[in-house]
Amino acid sequence: MDCLEGMKLLDDCSVDLTVTSPPYNVDLGNNKYNKNPYNLYNDNREHHDYIEWLRKIFTLTYEKLKSGGRVCINIGDGKNGAVPTHSDVIQMMCQELKYIPITIILWDKCQTSNRTAWGSWLSPSSPSFPRPFEYILVFAKESKKLQYKGETDLTKEEFVDWSNGLWKFAPETQQRKIGHPAMFPEELPKRCIKMFSWKGALVVDPFM
Repeated sequence: MDCLEGMKLLDDCSVDLTVTSPPYNVDLGNNKYNKNPYNLYNDNREHHDYIEWLRKIFTLTYEKLKSGGRVCINIGDGKNGAVPTHSDVIQMMCQELKYIPITIILWDKCQTSNRTAWGSWLSPSSPSFPRPFEYILVFAKESKKLQYKGETDLTKEEFVDWSNGLWKFAPETQQRKIGHPAMFPEELPKRCIKMFSWKGALVVDPFM
C-alpha cells in the first residue's frame, strides 16, 4: 500500500532503524535510459513537490522511531548534479524535522555510467558531469547514541572498513531479472544495518 498509509499501522517509537532509498524523481520509465517504470508512483514531480512528499514520509518515520533510532537515506542528485537533492534532504531533515545529523557516506559505485553524455564536447560552453557516486545520509532521533545495550555481529574487519566514509561497491545489475527498475545492492542495507543497529533490531524500509 501507499507508505504514507502503511506506516501509520506501525506502533509509535517502535522502530530501531530505517534504511531506504526513495525514488529519485528522474521520470523513471520515460527517460531514454530506462523503460521500466514504477507501476503506482509518479516519478516526475516538481522538485518542491518531491521534497514536500519526502517531508511527509520522514515526519511519519520520526514518529515511529525509538529515541536514538537512526535513518539511512540513499539518494542521488538530479540532472548530473545540477539539482542538489541531497542538500535539500539534509536541510529538510535537520531544520524542519529536527533530526540530528550523524554522517554523510559517499557511495562510490565503481563505475561511470553513460560516459557519452558530455554536454558540450571538448568545450567549456556547457559540459555535463555524470555521477559515479551517490550519498548515504545518516540521521538520528533525539540522540546520536543508541539508548539501550545490545549485541553486534560486526567483525573487526567490517568495522574498520565500513567506518570509512567512502564506501566502494558495485550497484545492483539484476533489475531486469528480478523485476524492479531501481534496486540498490544488498551490500548497502547490510552495511547500514550492521553499523547502525544491534542484532534483532526492527528495521523498516518504507519504499520496499
